[in-house]
Amino acid sequence: MKLSKVFDSTFLPAKFNGPKRSTKIMIVMHGLGDQMSSFKDFALEVNVTCLDYLLINAPTPYYFGFSWYDIPPGEPKGGIKHSIQKLELLINELNENGYNDEDIILCGFSQGGCISLHSFLSWKRTFAGVVCLSPRIYLDKMEVKVEEVHSKTPIFMAHGHYDQAIDFNSVETQMKRLKDDGLDISFHEYDMAHEIDIHEIRDLASWLNQQI
Repeated sequence: MKLSKVFDSTFLPAKFNGPKRSTKIMIVMHGLGDQMSSFKDFALEVNVTCLDYLLINAPTPYYFGFSWYDIPPGEPKGGIKHSIQKLELLINELNENGYNDEDIILCGFSQGGCISLHSFLSWKRTFAGVVCLSPRIYLDKMEVKVEEVHSKTPIFMAHGHYDQAIDFNSVETQMKRLKDDGLDISFHEYDMAHEIDIHEIRDLASWLNQQI
């Protein structure tokens, strides 16, 4: 099933449970230098009933994978804005395919987590949820302004104490700032590096089941 002309994507339909039918979809965004195929196992492990998954590749080739924006010494802001613009086109495509904003979950790891969060904060739209796994956050650089509408969307954010790529304390500090601004964030911390942990996946699946 082809849902997007904007992104190279893979659609994984929900596993149904009895008479239920899928009504929600989670967009899954990979990290720097990776690609969507790496997250098929992730979707299978999350395995939430009645949730479709749409895995997408970032717009810019990067070595053996793809990138959402430039990393230092490059300037990330332009790439983040470009990725946000493309992602909004994808949201509009999903709307045309029968998914309302309230049916959509934005999910990303690392750079993908950054795009998931900053896309949500740059729009005035209400989603089923936002998932940020080990994200890098640019509140000052992206001139983030939290609006009242943003408080209506639940957010799952997770980070590892031993993350060698993105400092835990920096993410925790910015998370607290966002919570103080009114965002509904469920923050989870793990004894892990820059990775996705099985305990994290179980916590995410439990959180997702509460949202759908």
